[in-house]
Amino acid sequence: MSTLEPKPVKAKKLLNTKLLPIAALLLVLLALLFLATPLIRSAGALPRTGSFVSAGNGQTLTQNGASGQATGNQFFVGGSGGTNGATRRVVVGGAGGRVTVIIYFVALLISLAAAVGMLFTKRWGVVLAIIMAVVYGLFGLVALLPLLLIRFMGAPNPISLILGIVHLLLAVAVIVLASIPGKPAVPAAGV
Repeated sequence: MSTLEPKPVKAKKLLNTKLLPIAALLLVLLALLFLATPLIRSAGALPRTGSFVSAGNGQTLTQNGASGQATGNQFFVGGSGGTNGATRRVVVGGAGGRVTVIIYFVALLISLAAAVGMLFTKRWGVVLAIIMAVVYGLFGLVALLPLLLIRFMGAPNPISLILGIVHLLLAVAVIVLASIPGKPAVPAAGV
């Protein structure tokens, strides 16, 4: 190639203006589903025997033969599937529950920004949406794998299993829809 010949120009991938709004809607749905997943899982939990006890700092729990120091969170005392009187912490209060909600909320805000970018057919919106869909897909896969691997030990919560599959399907759908390029505009004949 001589120095007088023009360099070949790379053809830019065009964004698909018909599929991007659908991908944006699916991304927002995926983000909202991830934010609501802890509530959906707790609402669909299998009923257990025992009772919930809310305790303040330093208060001793004594119920069904169990006692222990409370830290201001909620505890589940007694129950089936374990030794009677065992105390298990329920993820309702505490710093771990708040941090998780904050992380999911920040991910929701980033997903909303990506959806707005896709609606205005901006390349950064598509890239951000694909990144968020990959992150949500990895979170969904990490949550789904233990349910599938310990299936032989007992039936997992069917709601958790369904949510994990829906998370993965939505993440794949967003990636595929955002990755499909648009068709180039054909110039009008005779002009």
